[in-house]
Amino acid sequence: MSLINQQRIRIASTAVGSRDPWAGFCPCCQWGGTFLSWLDAMTWAALHARQDHCRFCIDTQMPAGREDVLGELYERCPVCTIPCADCDGLAVYPANYNTPTELVDDLAVLRLTPIFCDGCHGVAAVIPLDPEVLA
Repeated sequence: MSLINQQRIRIASTAVGSRDPWAGFCPCCQWGGTFLSWLDAMTWAALHARQDHCRFCIDTQMPAGREDVLGELYERCPVCTIPCADCDGLAVYPANYNTPTELVDDLAVLRLTPIFCDGCHGVAAVIPLDPEVLA
């Protein structure tokens, strides 16, 4: 079995004596086929990976680094998604939080608040809650 471009496209030999001895299958697309040769199967898999799967992201999210307050961050993939019209793709998504409420509660302890993008709902900025800090 072969894996193409770190994707999960599977190339496997079918039953001995089969008319099409090689099978290719992509479980994330539920797409596959049978091929006469291993080379045909590999060619299909490489073409499928190039056309239908981005090499830079996982489900349109790519790592964006780490920040001391927010932790591990992800951003929208600029290769396979259109940037948000409101923030131009600059908003990030903290990986350690399941809901925006959890993020707001944790930042409130540090006297900070997130500013969310209206278009993509990512975190566009983090500002202090204390008015004297802004003055």
